Amino acid sequence: MKNLTICLMMLSILPGLAQKKPDMNQFYPIDAGHSYIEFSIKYMGYAKVRGRFAEYSGMFRFDENDITNTSVTLTIKTKSIDSDLEFRDNDLKSENWFDAEKFPTISFSSKKVTKTRDGFDLIGDLTIKAVTKEVSLHLDPASGVLKDIRGDAQVIFTGKTSINRAEYGVEGKNWSAVKEGITAVDNEVSVEFSILGKQQKTANLSNRLKNDQWPAGKVYKMFREQGLSAGLAGAQKLMTESALDENSLILAGQMYLLEGKVDDAIKIQETNREMFPGSSNVHFNVGEAWAVKGDWTKAKESFEQALKLDPANSKAIEVLKNLK
Repeated sequence: MKNLTICLMMLSILPGLAQKKPDMNQFYPIDAGHSYIEFSIKYMGYAKVRGRFAEYSGMFRFDENDITNTSVTLTIKTKSIDSDLEFRDNDLKSENWFDAEKFPTISFSSKKVTKTRDGFDLIGDLTIKAVTKEVSLHLDPASGVLKDIRGDAQVIFTGKTSINRAEYGVEGKNWSAVKEGITAVDNEVSVEFSILGKQQKTANLSNRLKNDQWPAGKVYKMFREQGLSAGLAGAQKLMTESALDENSLILAGQMYLLEGKVDDAIKIQETNREMFPGSSNVHFNVGEAWAVKGDWTKAKESFEQALKLDPANSKAIEVLKNLK
């Protein structure tokens, strides 16, 4: 009984010891090329105008064993709005509506999950024009983890919600007049989405890295043929000659992670950080390597630095959110 009391006291004083860290294999970067975010709104009470946002990035967490661990962070580029009419799109980007110059992004960050009979609700904060309000996204049952023809792992979420644009200051005053009891453009906006998250796996990345005319393939070949130390020295030389960008070592490091060579992957990503210290993406990948190693102190430091360099880094936001 005495030992049990001591254990309980330790857990109350050091709650971090009892905290289970998330599995990095549960995080899926959003693949915008196979996703969509669309909206529709009533015009003159009867017609329906449809549109979409073409550019966005983010990451979500999917736990096959517990849907309540689902979490997502999404950042949308406001200027990417497209309603199939150039005049209208320019108006939507103007101060009259979204004011895209002043507010370049729209963001969503989930906070909790509620199961329903036909799927689940994802509750979180939606920020438009610096106004943040809690919204609920209704999602259909998740696809589960799927494998595509290249062996990459994918998870797909589909769902919908509705918001009141006026609550976010998206007024469109020129189009909000009421005539004969009808508002030209309705306040309620219906949103429908399909989000695909993808993890690139060994077979696909290995095939891409076979091309040694590609910078990432070239450095990976150097590592394989010359050894890691000599290869990293060669990579640094290429960087000084402006023949290498940050993504080359990121991809090579990711390949080493997939091969289970975690310590080598850390060396590659840390060298990349030395060469590109101002890159938020590089710091994130350093953090990912340390997380796979199990050193969450160094991982968290790197994720926080990534967020400091780019407050809109949705991948860093999402992982850090799951460390709380």
